[in-house]
Amino acid sequence: MPLRRLLTGLVVVAAALASGPSRAEWRVRELQESSGSGPSIEISYRSSGERLTLLCSAGAAFVSFSPGYRLPEVPDGLFEGSYSVDNGPPKPIRWRVTRNSAFVTARFATLFLADIAGAAQVFIKFPAVEQTYDVTPISRHARRLKSICLLDP
Repeated sequence: MPLRRLLTGLVVVAAALASGPSRAEWRVRELQESSGSGPSIEISYRSSGERLTLLCSAGAAFVSFSPGYRLPEVPDGLFEGSYSVDNGPPKPIRWRVTRNSAFVTARFATLFLADIAGAAQVFIKFPAVEQTYDVTPISRHARRLKSICLLDP
């Protein structure tokens, strides 16, 4: 009888874990370009519909954010926003916004990546979005991120 209760309890716990909300997770992949242009690094974060993607190679960077809901429309699709790293002062950042995603404009993307490499947290803010990320999982890759993205002066 006690074994049956234990097994029933384990099944209930397993079912609860399987049906629970998806876990937030960071994924870091280094990619080798087949065209000989050198390596690139992709960092992505996913959590129940929300996604942040960072991609860079040889000084060029791409940052996108998808909140999992429709973003407000604005003229020219540009949002002025800010971000702060490790509770520091806010820094300006510009986002080009579509219906469901926002992309950091090229001028700001490399600076953003350089600032979060090795940081503990980043807070991003622009209309309809205020989000804090724990970026400590990226810090393990900070040296390689800086090397691949040529972020070091």
